[in-house]
Amino acid sequence: MDFSTLEALKPILISFQTLALLVLFAGIVWWAFSKRRKNKFDDAANSIFDEEERKKQRRGTEQDRAGANKE
Repeated sequence: MDFSTLEALKPILISFQTLALLVLFAGIVWWAFSKRRKNKFDDAANSIFDEEERKKQRRGTEQDRAGANKE
């Protein structure tokens, strides 16, 4: 294969690359917005507002003045 053959194949390879990236993007969007994962993502999004969970985590560990965890 010489340089001219590679130059002739370049538009075809770019087209396949574009198509592959489009399929990959569509797959990620489909995965992120599927209904099976909605509850899991909602729980993760609302976890910062869960006071009970944060209180449980704080009870077990205290930090000294340097920031190290004490038991």
